[in-house]
Amino acid sequence: ETLSNRYPYSCYKQVFVDEAAYDYKSYATMSILNTNLLHSAVIIDQCYITRRVMAQAIAEQFFGCFISMQNWSDMWLPKAISQYLCGLHCKKCFGNNEYREWIQSNLNNVVHYEEQYGGIILDSSQPPAPLPTAANQGGGHTKHTETQFYFSIKNLHTLSPLYIEAMYKKALLVMRMLEHRIGQELLLQVFNKQLSLATNAASQKIGSGLWIHMLISTNTFSKAI
Repeated sequence: ETLSNRYPYSCYKQVFVDEAAYDYKSYATMSILNTNLLHSAVIIDQCYITRRVMAQAIAEQFFGCFISMQNWSDMWLPKAISQYLCGLHCKKCFGNNEYREWIQSNLNNVVHYEEQYGGIILDSSQPPAPLPTAANQGGGHTKHTETQFYFSIKNLHTLSPLYIEAMYKKALLVMRMLEHRIGQELLLQVFNKQLSLATNAASQKIGSGLWIHMLISTNTFSKAI
Protein backbone atom coordinates (compact mmCIF):
# COMPACT_ATOMS: atom_id res chain seq x y z
CA GLU A 1 0.00 0.00 0.00
CA THR A 2 2.86 2.38 0.74
CA LEU A 3 4.69 1.73 -2.53
CA SER A 4 3.00 2.08 -5.91
CA ASN A 5 4.93 -0.90 -7.30
CA ARG A 6 3.78 -4.49 -7.01
CA TYR A 7 5.62 -7.25 -5.20
CA PRO A 8 8.63 -8.03 -7.42
CA TYR A 9 8.42 -11.84 -7.21
CA SER A 10 5.76 -14.38 -8.12
CA CYS A 11 5.35 -15.78 -4.59
CA TYR A 12 6.38 -15.28 -0.98
CA LYS A 13 6.89 -17.89 1.74
CA GLN A 14 7.61 -17.66 5.45
CA VAL A 15 9.48 -20.58 7.03
CA PHE A 16 9.71 -20.80 10.82
CA VAL A 17 12.81 -22.60 12.10
CA ASP A 18 13.35 -23.76 15.67
CA GLU A 19 16.39 -22.31 17.46
CA ALA A 20 17.38 -20.12 14.52
CA ALA A 21 20.44 -17.93 15.03
CA TYR A 22 18.55 -14.77 14.08
CA ASP A 23 14.98 -13.55 14.40
CA TYR A 24 14.70 -13.43 10.61
CA LYS A 25 16.65 -13.67 7.38
CA SER A 26 15.27 -12.52 4.03
CA TYR A 27 15.96 -14.24 0.73
CA ALA A 28 14.32 -13.88 -2.66
CA THR A 29 10.68 -15.10 -2.39
CA MET A 30 11.27 -16.48 1.14
CA SER A 31 11.96 -15.38 4.71
CA ILE A 32 13.28 -17.63 7.47
CA LEU A 33 11.97 -16.66 10.90
CA ASN A 34 12.54 -17.89 14.42
CA THR A 35 9.78 -19.95 16.03
CA ASN A 36 10.06 -17.73 19.12
CA LEU A 37 8.16 -15.11 17.13
CA LEU A 38 5.05 -17.30 17.16
CA HIS A 39 2.68 -16.49 20.00
CA SER A 40 -0.81 -17.09 21.26
CA ALA A 41 -3.58 -14.63 20.50
CA VAL A 42 -3.89 -13.80 24.20
CA ILE A 43 -0.27 -12.55 24.37
CA ILE A 44 -0.58 -8.99 23.16
CA ASP A 45 2.92 -7.70 23.92
CA GLN A 46 4.61 -10.14 21.54
CA CYS A 47 2.37 -8.95 18.71
CA TYR A 48 4.32 -5.69 18.38
CA ILE A 49 7.65 -7.50 18.02
CA THR A 50 6.41 -10.22 15.68
CA ARG A 51 4.60 -7.91 13.30
CA ARG A 52 7.56 -5.55 13.12
CA VAL A 53 9.93 -8.41 12.28
CA MET A 54 7.56 -9.76 9.62
CA ALA A 55 7.12 -6.30 8.12
CA GLN A 56 10.89 -5.85 8.03
CA ALA A 57 11.32 -9.22 6.30
CA ILE A 58 8.79 -8.26 3.63
CA ALA A 59 10.33 -4.81 3.14
CA GLU A 60 13.71 -6.43 2.52
CA GLN A 61 12.14 -8.38 -0.34
CA PHE A 62 11.99 -5.05 -2.19
CA PHE A 63 15.17 -3.37 -0.92
CA GLY A 64 17.72 -5.98 0.01
CA CYS A 65 16.78 -8.94 -2.21
CA PHE A 66 15.28 -7.46 -5.40
CA ILE A 67 17.36 -4.29 -5.24
CA SER A 68 20.70 -5.05 -3.65
CA MET A 69 23.74 -3.01 -2.68
CA GLN A 70 26.29 -2.20 -5.36
CA ASN A 71 29.32 -2.26 -3.05
CA TRP A 72 29.98 -3.34 0.52
CA SER A 73 30.13 0.32 1.50
CA ASP A 74 26.51 0.71 0.36
CA MET A 75 25.09 -2.01 2.59
CA TRP A 76 23.55 0.60 4.90
CA LEU A 77 21.27 1.97 2.17
CA PRO A 78 18.96 -1.01 1.41
CA LYS A 79 18.72 -1.65 5.14
CA ALA A 80 17.83 1.97 5.81
CA ILE A 81 15.08 2.00 3.17
CA SER A 82 13.59 -1.31 4.31
CA GLN A 83 13.61 -0.17 7.94
CA TYR A 84 11.98 3.10 6.95
CA LEU A 85 9.20 1.26 5.09
CA CYS A 86 8.80 -1.10 8.04
CA GLY A 87 8.47 1.90 10.32
CA LEU A 88 5.69 3.39 8.19
CA HIS A 89 3.79 0.11 8.42
CA CYS A 90 4.23 -0.09 12.19
CA LYS A 91 3.15 3.52 12.53
CA LYS A 92 -0.04 2.72 10.65
CA CYS A 93 -0.75 -0.47 12.63
CA PHE A 94 0.33 0.49 16.16
CA GLY A 95 0.00 4.26 16.19
CA ASN A 96 2.34 7.22 16.36
CA ASN A 97 3.35 6.76 20.01
CA GLU A 98 4.71 3.26 19.48
CA TYR A 99 6.53 4.43 16.36
CA ARG A 100 8.15 7.40 18.11
CA GLU A 101 9.19 5.22 21.05
CA TRP A 102 10.92 2.86 18.59
CA ILE A 103 12.75 5.75 16.93
CA GLN A 104 13.75 7.21 20.30
CA SER A 105 15.10 3.84 21.41
CA ASN A 106 17.23 3.55 18.26
CA LEU A 107 18.49 7.11 18.73
CA ASN A 108 19.53 6.43 22.32
CA ASN A 109 21.36 3.26 21.29
CA VAL A 110 23.27 5.05 18.53
CA VAL A 111 24.23 7.94 20.81
CA HIS A 112 25.38 5.53 23.51
CA TYR A 113 27.53 3.58 21.04
CA GLU A 114 29.14 6.66 19.49
CA GLU A 115 29.88 8.16 22.89
CA GLN A 116 31.52 4.94 24.04
CA TYR A 117 33.36 3.75 20.91
CA GLY A 118 33.36 6.57 18.35
CA GLY A 119 31.47 7.88 15.34
CA ILE A 120 29.78 5.60 12.81
CA ILE A 121 30.53 6.11 9.11
CA LEU A 122 27.75 4.82 6.87
CA ASP A 123 29.62 5.01 3.55
CA SER A 124 33.16 3.84 4.31
CA SER A 125 34.33 4.27 0.70
CA GLN A 126 34.92 7.98 1.26
CA PRO A 127 36.02 9.89 4.37
CA PRO A 128 33.44 11.99 6.19
CA ALA A 129 33.29 15.71 5.61
CA PRO A 130 35.66 17.69 7.83
CA LEU A 131 34.18 19.48 10.80
CA PRO A 132 34.54 23.27 10.97
CA THR A 133 36.59 24.59 13.86
CA ALA A 134 35.47 27.22 16.31
CA ALA A 135 35.42 30.85 15.22
CA ASN A 136 38.22 31.84 17.59
CA GLN A 137 40.48 29.22 16.04
CA GLY A 138 40.17 30.60 12.54
CA GLY A 139 36.91 30.31 10.66
CA GLY A 140 38.51 29.50 7.33
CA HIS A 141 40.18 26.30 8.49
CA THR A 142 38.65 22.90 9.02
CA LYS A 143 39.87 19.86 10.83
CA HIS A 144 39.10 16.20 10.38
CA THR A 145 38.66 13.97 13.40
CA GLU A 146 39.39 10.32 12.82
CA THR A 147 37.99 7.67 15.09
CA GLN A 148 40.32 4.82 15.89
CA PHE A 149 38.71 1.39 15.99
CA TYR A 150 40.28 -1.95 16.73
CA PHE A 151 38.97 -3.15 13.36
CA SER A 152 38.82 -1.84 9.81
CA ILE A 153 35.49 -0.32 8.83
CA LYS A 154 36.22 -0.65 5.11
CA ASN A 155 35.55 -4.38 4.95
CA LEU A 156 32.41 -6.20 6.03
CA HIS A 157 34.33 -9.20 7.37
CA THR A 158 36.28 -7.08 9.84
CA LEU A 159 33.34 -5.08 11.19
CA SER A 160 32.25 -5.60 14.75
CA PRO A 161 28.71 -7.01 15.17
CA LEU A 162 27.97 -4.16 17.56
CA TYR A 163 29.16 -1.66 14.94
CA ILE A 164 26.93 -3.20 12.26
CA GLU A 165 23.91 -3.15 14.57
CA ALA A 166 24.48 0.49 15.50
CA MET A 167 25.14 1.41 11.86
CA TYR A 168 21.79 -0.03 10.76
CA LYS A 169 20.03 1.96 13.47
CA LYS A 170 21.82 5.13 12.43
CA ALA A 171 20.89 4.42 8.80
CA LEU A 172 17.21 4.50 9.76
CA LEU A 173 17.69 7.84 11.51
CA VAL A 174 19.40 9.27 8.41
CA MET A 175 16.45 8.16 6.27
CA ARG A 176 14.08 9.93 8.65
CA MET A 177 16.21 13.06 8.34
CA LEU A 178 15.73 12.89 4.58
CA GLU A 179 12.00 12.52 5.11
CA HIS A 180 11.94 15.68 7.21
CA ARG A 181 14.11 17.45 4.64
CA ILE A 182 12.23 16.70 1.40
CA GLY A 183 8.96 15.24 2.66
CA GLN A 184 7.57 11.72 2.76
CA GLU A 185 5.84 11.95 -0.62
CA LEU A 186 9.00 12.89 -2.52
CA LEU A 187 11.03 10.26 -0.68
CA LEU A 188 8.54 7.54 -1.63
CA GLN A 189 8.71 8.75 -5.23
CA VAL A 190 12.46 8.10 -5.19
CA PHE A 191 11.85 4.57 -3.88
CA ASN A 192 9.20 3.91 -6.53
CA LYS A 193 11.48 5.18 -9.27
CA GLN A 194 14.24 2.80 -8.18
CA LEU A 195 11.76 -0.09 -8.11
CA SER A 196 10.39 0.80 -11.55
CA LEU A 197 13.87 0.89 -13.07
CA ALA A 198 14.77 -2.41 -11.40
CA THR A 199 11.54 -4.07 -12.57
CA ASN A 200 12.18 -2.94 -16.14
CA ALA A 201 15.76 -4.20 -15.95
CA ALA A 202 14.67 -7.58 -14.56
CA SER A 203 12.34 -8.10 -17.51
CA GLN A 204 15.22 -7.81 -20.00
CA LYS A 205 16.18 -11.38 -20.86
CA ILE A 206 18.80 -10.49 -23.47
CA GLY A 207 21.51 -8.00 -22.68
CA SER A 208 22.50 -7.08 -19.17
CA GLY A 209 23.06 -3.38 -19.77
CA LEU A 210 20.10 -2.39 -17.61
CA TRP A 211 20.82 -4.79 -14.77
CA ILE A 212 22.82 -2.07 -13.06
CA HIS A 213 19.45 -0.59 -12.04
CA MET A 214 18.94 -3.61 -9.78
CA LEU A 215 21.82 -2.33 -7.66
CA ILE A 216 21.69 0.75 -5.49
CA SER A 217 24.60 2.83 -4.28
CA THR A 218 25.04 5.88 -2.10
CA ASN A 219 26.05 8.04 -5.08
CA THR A 220 23.07 7.13 -7.27
CA PHE A 221 20.66 7.53 -4.37
CA SER A 222 22.12 10.94 -3.52
CA LYS A 223 21.67 12.07 -7.12
CA ALA A 224 18.07 10.83 -7.13
CA ILE A 225 17.35 12.79 -3.96
